[in-house]
Amino acid sequence: MPEPVLDAGLLAPLAHGSEATTLTSDAAWLQAMVDTELALTRALVDAALAPEWMLGVCDTLADAGALDLGAIAREGRGGGNPVIPLVKHLGLAAERVRAGSSDHIHVGATSQDILDTSAMLIADRVCGELADRLGDFAAALAVLAGQHRNTIMAGRTLGQQASPTSFGFVAAGWLDAVLTAATALARVRAALPAQLGGAVGNLAVLTAIANARSGVSGPAASASGTPAVDVVTERFAARLGLRRPLLSWHTDRLPVVELGSALAAVTGVAGAFALDVSVLSRTEIAEVNERLGAGQGGSSAMPHKRNPVTAVLVTAAARQSPALLGSLYGSLLAEDQRPSGAWHAEWQTLRDLERLAVSAVTGAADLAGRLDIHPGRMRVNLEFTDGLVFSERVTTLLAEALGRTRAFALVQRAAEESHETRRPLRVTLGGLLAAEGSTAGVTDALRAQAWAAFDADTDLGQGSAAIDRVLARFRAQFEPDAPAEPEAPESQAVPAQQAVPAHQSRTDSR
Repeated sequence: MPEPVLDAGLLAPLAHGSEATTLTSDAAWLQAMVDTELALTRALVDAALAPEWMLGVCDTLADAGALDLGAIAREGRGGGNPVIPLVKHLGLAAERVRAGSSDHIHVGATSQDILDTSAMLIADRVCGELADRLGDFAAALAVLAGQHRNTIMAGRTLGQQASPTSFGFVAAGWLDAVLTAATALARVRAALPAQLGGAVGNLAVLTAIANARSGVSGPAASASGTPAVDVVTERFAARLGLRRPLLSWHTDRLPVVELGSALAAVTGVAGAFALDVSVLSRTEIAEVNERLGAGQGGSSAMPHKRNPVTAVLVTAAARQSPALLGSLYGSLLAEDQRPSGAWHAEWQTLRDLERLAVSAVTGAADLAGRLDIHPGRMRVNLEFTDGLVFSERVTTLLAEALGRTRAFALVQRAAEESHETRRPLRVTLGGLLAAEGSTAGVTDALRAQAWAAFDADTDLGQGSAAIDRVLARFRAQFEPDAPAEPEAPESQAVPAQQAVPAHQSRTDSR
């Protein structure tokens, strides 16, 4: 049978430049399985259930690269999983080191023990990489939030301009989501469990072997008096840096589901940021753009294109994760003491989720550090609706004097007239207020306040205070030893004609 062609990542361009493939490759999985098997053997030595010389054998066998990965992969078809041929190959390698060594390999374990534990070992390494990249992502967003706390822009809801906000406040929202996802991932990582239960989860075979090898008729104990089986399970988990569970979880797939949920969350958070970047970099909006290098963002047909390619790929990764997570939830339906198909369905699904998460977060962190922000364009867009974006603000101001119902009706009438006549809302509302007159409670002072409410540089509510809170959370989470930073200076207003990307034309305001 011919060897399969190497998967070079042709259809996964975002993975290039990240650790996504390296951490989850077949070679990484084989190494994790070897690490798991040898951790079990070393735990047997810790419990005096295997000879001390096996530690040297384990050291010799530690590099999984010495095994025939291709042969183990092919032979896994025969038994339905790769652990069965691994045990054979590892046992033969052990015998070449010292006769009788294979007697101390895979003792008391079943295939699912090894593969489940290996999956958690891979997950721990993936989570470590994600923690680092989330830190990079958060740091880049923190810079944007601090620098642009007063960079005013149009807030948008349901695809339409709504009310003014600041770009720093938007970036703080992205940052807060990243911090929440990172916290959840850390919690899941700390709880990743080892798996060691034997055929039906009750460690019956390991118990029998412990009794036989210790030469006692009752439960075998270590020199410290701790039951030997407990020593094995404790040391097995400890040697791998995993949690020792209360009992086996062969059919309790919640550890995998919780891991998958955390992975999908960090991928989704990265994707939400990337999607916003894609929208804000549209030709008609052009408020941000991805700084591109030579040969990046091009088109096979349109020479002028400068596509936000990283944002597109990160968004694509995030769109794939919900379906994969759904497959993991399906594996919660696991029957008897060992499931048929549920456990098996997790292997590739979990690997795909891990790859997407690492690729997406690495890409998002890189993107956040390469964003060009265009305050001038934000000003242009803020003026595009001739003041309609300030309708909520002026309604709130008028409501204090005229009552909410009356104020809302006045501004709504003015907005309709603005649409019909293509005149600024400030003008149409001013006319209605003048017509109302002082007898209706509309004073000159109130009209002046309403006119001033259309100025872009007015109060943005609690936006700056919220940014401060999120930045403090970031420092506590990722920079706990760093000194507190002074409050960021006020951003300088940028004239509307500046900071518009050269490759994009300015949208005319009405």
